[in-house]
Amino acid sequence: MKMRIQMPTRRTLYRIVTVLLTVLVIVTLILANTLVGKLANRYGWYTDLRGETDYAVSEYCYTILGTVLQSTAEQTRTADPIEIIFCQTEENLRADATMSFIYRTATDLANRFDRIGVRCVDPVLDPVGVKAYRETPVVDPKTGEVTDTALSPLYSTSVIISCGTYHRIYSRTDFFVFEGEDLSTAWAYKGERKLAAGIIRAVDPQNPTVCLTSNHGEAYYDLELLYLLDDAGYKLSYADLSGDPIPAECSLIITFNPNKDFLSDDGISAVSEKEKLDAFLSVPGNTYLVFLTSGTPELPNLESYLSEWGISTAYHTAPSGIRYRYTVQDSSASLTSDGYTIYGKPVSTGRSGAILNGLSGDVVFKNATALLPASGYLPNGDGSYTRGSRTLYCLYETSDSAVSWANGAVVDRNSAMLMTLTEQTQAGGSSYVGVVASASFATEPFLQSAVYGNSDLLFRTLHTVGKTYTPEGLPVKPFSSATISTVTTAQKWKWTVGLAVLPAVLTLCIAVPVLVRRKHS
Repeated sequence: MKMRIQMPTRRTLYRIVTVLLTVLVIVTLILANTLVGKLANRYGWYTDLRGETDYAVSEYCYTILGTVLQSTAEQTRTADPIEIIFCQTEENLRADATMSFIYRTATDLANRFDRIGVRCVDPVLDPVGVKAYRETPVVDPKTGEVTDTALSPLYSTSVIISCGTYHRIYSRTDFFVFEGEDLSTAWAYKGERKLAAGIIRAVDPQNPTVCLTSNHGEAYYDLELLYLLDDAGYKLSYADLSGDPIPAECSLIITFNPNKDFLSDDGISAVSEKEKLDAFLSVPGNTYLVFLTSGTPELPNLESYLSEWGISTAYHTAPSGIRYRYTVQDSSASLTSDGYTIYGKPVSTGRSGAILNGLSGDVVFKNATALLPASGYLPNGDGSYTRGSRTLYCLYETSDSAVSWANGAVVDRNSAMLMTLTEQTQAGGSSYVGVVASASFATEPFLQSAVYGNSDLLFRTLHTVGKTYTPEGLPVKPFSSATISTVTTAQKWKWTVGLAVLPAVLTLCIAVPVLVRRKHS
């Protein structure tokens, strides 16, 4: 009996070949991966993606300080030497895990500029060498006058910046960024900016005062905002406008998230804070900044004053007659899933574009309300509005996808302003009123960030209104970061859908021709 050997069909051969090719490809990939891994270990074929930063002084910092040192020397016709004094020996500084960062930055600056020197003095072994820096003048915050002197303690972690008769003592923590109130572990280094700000302050003859209003139930002024104002070269002071005089050297007044209205001479109160502000802003170079939020209660006197400067705060009036302040939401340009921590859109035209030119980094507005041009201000076609001698500039606005909520419903789908600056031109210069629609804009999470542009935007605003020198453009430098903090909710969805759909589409595009060919073969 003969056995008939049945030859495999064409379809079976295709299947066998397909399996063999699949196995061959997998084996090839495994061998290639193993080979590349061995060669990478042997020859160091690696790219560091850990986000490590170079902590050396940047060329941009050198440029800023070079300009400041030259300009101030020409302005004052003096060039007193600048000393950065450390209160321990050089050997100990180099061995210290944190002070070594500051010492390296200081020596880099000293190596670049002849006018800057670095000195190490141990206060215990050489108390005479630092005696002059222990005495600090006591300044009356209301008058700005020196009333007494106080002895300041010096520690091994103290850093002194001295120039002529000026000196200031900094602590180690001033040069690092910490998570909240935990000062045990720093997550970023800001020594470049802090030393640059300290040197600018030491040589700059312009040291105006910023008055922080304190009589309107203001929410707590975030310490990071105070640090930024200090770095910008302002002396900090608090002012109760209902009773305190505004110091003569004050050029900036800030009201941060007020919860009580301004006093007005309306027969009930004999004091008019609005008249005080008018007198203050009649002086060229003076500025008033207000930070509001979606939770700010209605403040008729303050808001009517802002409307005189072109800024109207948006409300929705319910059938009951109750007015509800707008809350801005933008789910496609938000850091959070609820859509209330949004990216502002910079205005790139006209004077606004000129003010913001060169700024980088996303600017974040959390729990923002909506600002609108006030009645009577006519548009100029470039994002600005004018009435008389005052011109309103919109610096940041919402994107086209943003909506405004009030009383639990969407009440407006039009774009709204998030940050404005109104300029009043007058003989001798200009004065300004600025409004930010988010109090969280000027808080630690966004001002400390190495990614967001909130701090540089504030520095740029201060420069625009008259502060000659600021350390703008000198960011904090994280030690390491594995967090992607600039991806919006919309971008997350795009990446998720893309990574899920793309492999399936590619597989389908390859599989369909193969199946069709097999079917007709």
